[in-house]
Amino acid sequence: MKDPGQYDRFTRVNCQQKHDDKCIDVIFGWKKKEGEEVSEIQALRYDKKIWTEASARSHCKSRGGTFEPASTEDKASAIRGDLKMRWYEIKAKKEGPAEIWIYDEIGYWGIGAKEFIIELNAIDNPKIDMHINSPGGEVFDGAAIYNAIKRHPAEVTTYVDGIAASIASVVALAGKKVIMAENAIFMMHNPAGLVIGTADDMRKTADVLDKVRETMIGAYMTKSGKSDSEIKGLLDAETWMNADETKAAGFADEIGDEMDLAACAKFIPSMQKMGFRHIPRDLNAMKRMPSERDLERILRDAGCSSKEAKSILAKGYEAHLRDAGLPPDSPKAPEPPRDAQPPKPAKKDKVNDLLIRAERLAPSH
Repeated sequence: MKDPGQYDRFTRVNCQQKHDDKCIDVIFGWKKKEGEEVSEIQALRYDKKIWTEASARSHCKSRGGTFEPASTEDKASAIRGDLKMRWYEIKAKKEGPAEIWIYDEIGYWGIGAKEFIIELNAIDNPKIDMHINSPGGEVFDGAAIYNAIKRHPAEVTTYVDGIAASIASVVALAGKKVIMAENAIFMMHNPAGLVIGTADDMRKTADVLDKVRETMIGAYMTKSGKSDSEIKGLLDAETWMNADETKAAGFADEIGDEMDLAACAKFIPSMQKMGFRHIPRDLNAMKRMPSERDLERILRDAGCSSKEAKSILAKGYEAHLRDAGLPPDSPKAPEPPRDAQPPKPAKKDKVNDLLIRAERLAPSH
């Protein structure tokens, strides 16, 4: 790695090579420059399960880098947090809610639930805002984190900023209130694992996965009020939901503002390799339908007062058009003389135009 001390934090993006179909992790270092946070490629990480040392050295050299095998000391340093390469960040504040940011795969970088819970238990703020954008991760770490957050005396509000998938969807439900960004995604599926060994080893793993599944079902039932069979059906189907669907299912309490979907798009390639069957081709296609609040905002932007906008929506737009025309018993307007100037085109109905535009922007189902 370069000089890690010059960066404030690190993030990781999994990238697939175009020619040899191998994946590498690109480590970005973030620091403040002229008042703005900027990123630089700090290192490339080659997984020993995918790359041989010779191929990794060659690839690194072709990009002008210097290859250095990771040492035990480097790994220990990352675990201690000296390099700040974490999938989470916890900020305790003197005023206002403490903050938890889970913006990567849970349990990554060799940092598990133990380190997270130690930092969590050090928070003495009465409120915690937990932000999640995670594809999941280590299921046992996630389950331990869920339980630790539920036990914490603070009032926790969860904000799903991008994606809460797999075990991250369970962690999200640890909050007393769950707020989904209007274009966020919630995904739940049955736990999976990999084991190499005898038939007995595999049977033991299957038993463990069944127990984990029951823990997940309990968390989903507690939040949503759904039955055991309903939750099992959602897990079996590998269910992907947008914000409206998540709220309707009882897993979210409120829908917040729209977020940048690039924050969760980076996880899709790695999730595809993990074998998920129903990953949406276009994340934007899962965007929620415009709500009454959205349409009211459009009408107010068009110049309507709040009262007028609410009236139009309450009556329905067709009623609004009828109200704008002549009453049914009004006398027919006289025809203009033949030599008269043609009437000026009617002024464009701005309200109608904006509502039509909102309907076109809404995703089709």
